[in-house]
Amino acid sequence: MGTTGDLLDAGAVGAAIAARGRRRVFAAGEILFLEGDHSDHVYVCVEGAIRIYLTLPTGRELMVGVKTPGQEFGELSAFDGRARSASATAMETSVVSVLPAEQFVSLLGACPQLSVAMCEHLSVQLRRANDRLVAQHSDSAAARTGRMLVELSSLMMRHGQATESFEVPITQDDLATWIGATRESTARALARFRKAGLVKTSRGCITVCDVVGLTRMVATC
Repeated sequence: MGTTGDLLDAGAVGAAIAARGRRRVFAAGEILFLEGDHSDHVYVCVEGAIRIYLTLPTGRELMVGVKTPGQEFGELSAFDGRARSASATAMETSVVSVLPAEQFVSLLGACPQLSVAMCEHLSVQLRRANDRLVAQHSDSAAARTGRMLVELSSLMMRHGQATESFEVPITQDDLATWIGATRESTARALARFRKAGLVKTSRGCITVCDVVGLTRMVATC
């Protein structure tokens, strides 16, 4: 398993699941599980990208996250045995590693350091959710758009994708929904960033060309 320090690094839990789970390939648009399903497996994205979303009473889908290589998901149902709180769909052809909940819980019990890493991961997710809630009521749409793209790029960077640019597999509609802004205001923000040479947009994807530059521009929005 490695040293304690290794286990506390970002991606330790995902790496442990990937090493022990059964790998499956999902085509673009294929559903891994649906909100309300009773499932007893934990997942980690190995290749591709997985969209996590809620379905509102109106039938509208509300995206709440994107899982990129190295990131685990589905762990909440493993802990409490309750139905899935969200749905998961492959955004592109993706490879995931699937581990039964019993094995996942046993793994955490046998490795306290990994349990600490899991707690830290859940804490980070909760803090981010709180920060986004506050931002929706205090920051401009441009600031929220830029900050979310920086956050997603940073996640990719932490999981080994150290490149000069980052292709974020997200549509403008999903990005607008995620940050709680209108599509029009999100499109205006992206146009502003695009004019500054910080991002490029294409169908179903936004490429962050300059993370540092985008971070600086967001600070002035």
